Amino acid sequence: MDDSPRWYRPVPDLLLLVGSATALLGYLIPWFRASRMHQWSYSGWAYLETEGGWTWLVVVALAIAVLAGLWAGRSVACAKLSVGAAVAGMFLAGAVVAVSLGALPERDSINWVGELPFEMGMPLMAVGFGTVVAGALGTVRRPVRE
Repeated sequence: MDDSPRWYRPVPDLLLLVGSATALLGYLIPWFRASRMHQWSYSGWAYLETEGGWTWLVVVALAIAVLAGLWAGRSVACAKLSVGAAVAGMFLAGAVVAVSLGALPERDSINWVGELPFEMGMPLMAVGFGTVVAGALGTVRRPVRE
């Protein structure tokens, strides 16, 4: 039996893979509601169900990051692709959340964003993107294998 390593067998970089997958999950699940009385939550999934449009780019970027993360332990090029796609997803997800907050009606309170009923989506995105950054730093320091 041939025991030589095969390029097509995944060797994941766990930080890049788990971080990208966590950020994708955080993007898809609810972020916040407009008020406690609203049942509808802002989330990537809600955008994809109703209109999609350019919000699909976040899912595509993070899916590329997850897939590249599967081979990032074997290939520095895949690690770079995973990090680049995750950073693109982070930028686009931030834009989608900012547009969502901008669509909310003005309130009387000076801290109205802090008073929104937040859910788990945004904290998961933050943890996921932070994990990707930690994985990127590890990739930069990784010794070259021959």
